Amino acid sequence: MFVIEKASEERQPAERVFYPFREMFVGDSILIQDFRRAESARVAAIQFAKRRGGEWKFSLRKTREGWRIFRIG
Repeated sequence: MFVIEKASEERQPAERVFYPFREMFVGDSILIQDFRRAESARVAAIQFAKRRGGEWKFSLRKTREGWRIFRIG
């Protein structure tokens, strides 16, 4: 028989944050110089937006400095 234990706030896992999507406003961008990392960040941005109900939108663009992920919505 299994006993269900209620989660307490102390035992909640911390959210792993690698990219600053939550702090970005519309028009803000982050620069990533490596294409593979930029592509990984793009996928992370899509997942971030899906988890928040689709209100957030991001775009990946090539620039002279590297790759930029813009928040566009």
